[in-house]
Amino acid sequence: GICHGAWVLAAIQKKAWGFQRDEVYIGTAEERAKMNKGDNTAQSHVGVGHIAKLPNFAQNAPQSLKDLLETDPSVGAYINSIYDDIENGKN
Repeated sequence: GICHGAWVLAAIQKKAWGFQRDEVYIGTAEERAKMNKGDNTAQSHVGVGHIAKLPNFAQNAPQSLKDLLETDPSVGAYINSIYDDIENGKN
């Protein structure tokens, strides 16, 4: 099935480009804890175990806004800038 295909592609990419496990790049949880590089829980607004909604909310927007987003790219840029300001605490 398609899931098995993903594993095959991943194995090919690993061999071709030399990808390694995350631990090689960022270390194990224990190594990160020793270096005081734990998770930043301040960035998680919904808590552990909850899926955070992605910033792109256009799928749930009113149809008139969807149409505007398609015809005027600056509207999307403006909405993204508002979301960035909220995430950075610049309400």
